[in-house]
Amino acid sequence: MTILQDPLNGNTARVDSDNRLQVASVSESIQHSTSHDKGQAYQVQGTATLASGTVVGLQFENTSSDKDMVISYVRSQIIDAAGGTVLPSVENYLLMQFGRTYASGGAQVTPVNMNTGSGNQAEATIYNGGATLAGTGVEFDREYWKAEAELVRFNKEGAMIVGPNDTFDISFVGDHTSGTGYVRVSFMMVERSTTGSGS
Repeated sequence: MTILQDPLNGNTARVDSDNRLQVASVSESIQHSTSHDKGQAYQVQGTATLASGTVVGLQFENTSSDKDMVISYVRSQIIDAAGGTVLPSVENYLLMQFGRTYASGGAQVTPVNMNTGSGNQAEATIYNGGATLAGTGVEFDREYWKAEAELVRFNKEGAMIVGPNDTFDISFVGDHTSGTGYVRVSFMMVERSTTGSGS
């Protein structure tokens, strides 16, 4: 075992015969680290009354000038669906898109900071339940339910990033004429990287 010593402060480190430096480290998920250290992890819930066609569950706009909205987890359910095709079916699914903007309707909702000791509020505008959107979206995923009340989970572990002034939405698409759709999104507000985030 070789010992390295810093000539400035006398601190030492050990190096083994394979030239590996001996270290101690702590591994944390990005969600825990962002919540614990920055107080910037949030969760928001949305509901929508199901109808034949497309009904918006949640619509997001990142209103920050210097932070990315990093989506880590999406969960959805449909309850008491009636009047349409029995699940599972190709007609009924959760649709996720980038790019559409809020036009009217729905209700604005406030995300909950998951660190109760933090006073931060998410720099985002979010609409719930049947908002009307404008523009053409860029679809990036569909999730299909196998049965009523089944939890459908979409875990991107932080790979889904909504930049400043960008938008995304989650909608219920199908032929049911009644019922309720539930959707929950976990996200973080993270300072933009100078080497990433499309900059």
